[in-house]
Amino acid sequence: MPTTWLYVPAPKVETLLPKAVRGADAVIIDLEDATHPSQREVARELVAGLAKAGSQPVPIAVRVNHVSSSDFVLDVAAVGPLLRAGIIQEIHLPKVESGADVAEARLLTTAYAGDRPHLGCLIESARGVRYAHEIAEAPGVCGISLGEADLRADLGLPRAVDGSADDAGLLLARLTTVQASRAAGLPAPRGSAFANVKDLDGLRASCTELRRLGFVGRSVIHPGQIPVVREVFAPTSGELAWARSIADRAAGMEVEGTASVALPDGSFIDPAIMRQASDLIARASA
Repeated sequence: MPTTWLYVPAPKVETLLPKAVRGADAVIIDLEDATHPSQREVARELVAGLAKAGSQPVPIAVRVNHVSSSDFVLDVAAVGPLLRAGIIQEIHLPKVESGADVAEARLLTTAYAGDRPHLGCLIESARGVRYAHEIAEAPGVCGISLGEADLRADLGLPRAVDGSADDAGLLLARLTTVQASRAAGLPAPRGSAFANVKDLDGLRASCTELRRLGFVGRSVIHPGQIPVVREVFAPTSGELAWARSIADRAAGMEVEGTASVALPDGSFIDPAIMRQASDLIARASA
């Protein structure tokens, strides 16, 4: 799973995408908030032009406009052929508030994607958080994540005086998103973008908190944020050493036919611990 998803404004896709795919693990081309309504027609043409460029070296998603907007149908007409051709892997749906929103989007996009999950859903309101499990379990969904700027505004959450975000009010929404993702069998969610591109210390602290809550990676809005996000979400050397030691001991347990075993430090190895170790090793490899 990609660790960093870099947003690229659709009107600048021709100039920024080649740079983005060389630096990020995945890219989100934005036809919504980063594209002024007056630019959307031209932006759609630019995005549709990616068909000439063919496949990209990293996964590509396109954030379209809300499913109830007049722009949505036009967006899908532009990006659908890219989805069918495998040039993009995901349509990113903003402001999803129910399974019905997903069903409406799937009705208009499944002709391009078939039965494979292809809708990444952004939850950006209190109502969306309320129905997070319903959204995650809806057919066609490949992942859910939070849009915290809109959610913060919807909840009326304060900001610190220095401009950094006070995230206490987002805790329930974050935990709900993680739990809904895993309950539906989806990948762990990626975190929302950190808005202050100059505050790398704040970004690091925010990533550390998201990792503690179960997020794996996050969206970014500037290439300079990528190294910090990768560093924080990567397994530490200590974690990796632990995981490899568990994997080695688990191999011996398989030969012995043992389901669990106590270690000298008093901890136990059982299937759940083995899974954690395996996941850490897989993340380090990625």
